[in-house]
Amino acid sequence: MAADKGKQTTSAADVARDWQLEGGVGFLLRLLEARYDGLYQSMTRQSDITPRQFGVLMALYQLGPLTPSVLAERISCDRNTLSEMLKRMVARRLVSKKDNPHDRRSLQVQITAKGEEALLAVIPAAAELQNIMLAPLRKEDRAHFLKCLLAIAKAPPPDSPADT
Repeated sequence: MAADKGKQTTSAADVARDWQLEGGVGFLLRLLEARYDGLYQSMTRQSDITPRQFGVLMALYQLGPLTPSVLAERISCDRNTLSEMLKRMVARRLVSKKDNPHDRRSLQVQITAKGEEALLAVIPAAAELQNIMLAPLRKEDRAHFLKCLLAIAKAPPPDSPADT
């Protein structure tokens, strides 16, 4: 057993010595997110709607009123994070909550006129940002790149080590 432990340490050390940060998914995603966030702030020239809030407003604009659970699923956000975000957005009157006409036990969230105005004001810059972010790729590679990112983002979690 002790020999196995030493072998793992050596193996991990070998991997660490050869690791290229620029080839690591986590490192690259962090760089990509930092680039996106910086460009989003400079190009939209506003601080009213964060990129995550943009997703909430876009989903509500396109789909109409949604329950928080459906909205969370649609924007791939956990319910607790969404709940906190919605509190801030309701306080700023970007969204409102109303009784769900299909289920009296739940609420629906909907975009307000102020939220729609704020969203539509950001849309041109957001569309241009998409073009800038994808500009380093050949036009024929852009759709494939986005498809690959989506596949990675939506992949089910791997089986836990205990299950193997």
